[in-house]
Amino acid sequence: MSTSAHSRADLVRHSVYEFALTTVLLFVVVSLVRWLAAPGSSLAIDHPDTLFAVAGIAVAALIAALMYSPLGRRSGGHLHPGVTVFLWSSGLFPGRTVLPYVAAQLAGSVAGAALAGLVWGKTVRQIGYAAVHPAPGTGAVELFLIEGAALAAVFVAVTLVMTRPSLGAFVPAVIGIGVGVVIATLGTVTGASINPARAFGPAVLSGTYAHFWNYMIAPVAAPALVGLAHRAWRSRRATALSPASAEA
Repeated sequence: MSTSAHSRADLVRHSVYEFALTTVLLFVVVSLVRWLAAPGSSLAIDHPDTLFAVAGIAVAALIAALMYSPLGRRSGGHLHPGVTVFLWSSGLFPGRTVLPYVAAQLAGSVAGAALAGLVWGKTVRQIGYAAVHPAPGTGAVELFLIEGAALAAVFVAVTLVMTRPSLGAFVPAVIGIGVGVVIATLGTVTGASINPARAFGPAVLSGTYAHFWNYMIAPVAAPALVGLAHRAWRSRRATALSPASAEA
């Protein structure tokens, strides 16, 4: 098999892994909403702050587990178009893989939410497949800025960890904890999607498109900007450490 054919096969395989991982992510997330937030559920949590705190802890553990899983290790465990774009804009991920990965993640979003609907039945349809929505009165600009700033903060933390090779193994934990903290602290305001793959499937299946583009664009734009800053910093650092610079 030629190198290019082997490379294409790897891309297809890794994209399938991303699809599978995102399917699991959305199935569990929609199931959490079904059991913790649906009216009449025996496990329902009535207090919104407590609900999002519990959800944040659960999702943090889930994301870290999926990223550390065998499939996550093979594909990189992105589970999020923003992660893919962040790595690409940082110069750490080839551009030709971005669209296949993002397509796989969004397809997995639909598949996971649909699977939850099949397993849990009409209750999932009644809660709109756990479609994300902000608190009443939260404007479009406010939502965009909060979602973007929150995710930018997570990726700044990830970047700081990535600059220390000895801490590389902790990146999944940092991402999981960061996302969990955002869900716990901002869930009652923005709905705390912070992942286009979290918003896409539930919106498509429920037909709920209020603030849809905010939830799709802000969590990609923010990581892209952090990635570009990370790339520029690495470039300046490499220039400063080059022999020519040292001799000058």
